[in-house]
Amino acid sequence: MATTALQDGRDERGFEAWEDQICHTFVPLRARCADDADGFSGEVDSTMLGSVMLAEVSASHALVERTPRLIRSDDPELYKFGLQVSGTSVIEQDDRQAHLGPGDLAIYDTSRPYRITFSDDFRMTVAMFPRSLVRLPAQRMAAMTAVRLAGDSGLGALIAPLMKGIGAELNASRPVIATHLGDAVVDLVTAAFAQQLGRALEPDSPSSYCALIAKVRKFVDDRLHEPSLTSKAVADAHFVSVRYLQKVFATEGISVSTLIRTRRLEQCRRDLVDPTCEHLSIAQIGCRWGFPDAAHFSRLFRATYGLSPREFRKASLSG
Repeated sequence: MATTALQDGRDERGFEAWEDQICHTFVPLRARCADDADGFSGEVDSTMLGSVMLAEVSASHALVERTPRLIRSDDPELYKFGLQVSGTSVIEQDDRQAHLGPGDLAIYDTSRPYRITFSDDFRMTVAMFPRSLVRLPAQRMAAMTAVRLAGDSGLGALIAPLMKGIGAELNASRPVIATHLGDAVVDLVTAAFAQQLGRALEPDSPSSYCALIAKVRKFVDDRLHEPSLTSKAVADAHFVSVRYLQKVFATEGISVSTLIRTRRLEQCRRDLVDPTCEHLSIAQIGCRWGFPDAAHFSRLFRATYGLSPREFRKASLSG
């Protein structure tokens, strides 16, 4: 875990260093010290959990903004999911405000402007991950940003202690554990907002497709190892046409073939960092998840993760 602690009682270098650190850890941001910079103190701890970056941020009274100009210069299309550990904050995005107290959670999108105003001596745990990992309709998720999610009930009560406890439980020498923990955070966040969206659905809205989508996702996950798994095979198994199936999944901004490919690559990524799979060759791992052509698998993996399967495995298992 990387840690940067900053304290300065005489000038603004402490605050500026903290601002630099949050920009380096997350995305380019503009920060302001709400009070006199004298006496400012701040700390940023961060660690990678597979595709998820988990960070704990604390400081004196501060305000952080993601402006349109900063978005135009760098837009990695990420969600940030924050747990208020102590103090209070107000997250503003798309004319909504989420007032968070200790234990409360909220999600916000780095591709749209937002502002967070923190109380004095706050602490927040933030999980940041690609928006594509949340397999819910993007247009409906856009309406869920800056909305308070209570951390003492429902799925929020499962997410909050997980995020608080991950730092103490993580063993840096076991990247496979980190990957699974990151996946668990994203899965719980997805489930929490699927639950929230489900409560607001109109029966005749496009989201009435949710039951079919859920069935298809389970069907795909159960058969990822089958090279014959295609959009047509999925449609036939659910007694619908390929055209109708694609129409349903268009509400999520994804095609069925993309879903299959993405889930297969995610499983390959898990195996490549799992020490219990070290005896398997790269080709065997690709084949077991539906990629019988090793060269094709390697090209897809590099295009998705930026490294070849061999490079990714070597970097992960070496810590």
